[in-house]
Amino acid sequence: MPFVNEVVSDADIDRYGLPFKKGSGRYWTRDAERDFYLWGGRVGNPAFGEPIQTCFRVFLAGESFVLYLEPGKGSHAFSEVPFRVVWKSVLSISPTCAPGKKCEELIGVLKEALLVYGEDGRENKLAKNCVVSFLF
Repeated sequence: MPFVNEVVSDADIDRYGLPFKKGSGRYWTRDAERDFYLWGGRVGNPAFGEPIQTCFRVFLAGESFVLYLEPGKGSHAFSEVPFRVVWKSVLSISPTCAPGKKCEELIGVLKEALLVYGEDGRENKLAKNCVVSFLF
């Protein structure tokens, strides 16, 4: 089964030790068959001079990673068709992922999940026709 955007179950909150209140209806992007998941989103408020970054948690092969991504220049209005989401770069990975097979797998899984995550990791109601691309 490929990645899907779905509400996290209470059992999965317990299983993975996620920081969500049970029954909160939080979404994640999950590949249940391979036991991978991604959750997170944009952080920062440009109104306060903060840069927009995106923080995601990725669970891969029994390990949890925190990745900060820099968004690229995508669409600015949901009326744009297709709505474009561009990821410019990976700013950091924690714990550090040394270059090699595991790091390549992590980036590959991240990209797979972000293609499904789309604009908001939910139903993408405001960006139905969403195209995701990567500059890394």
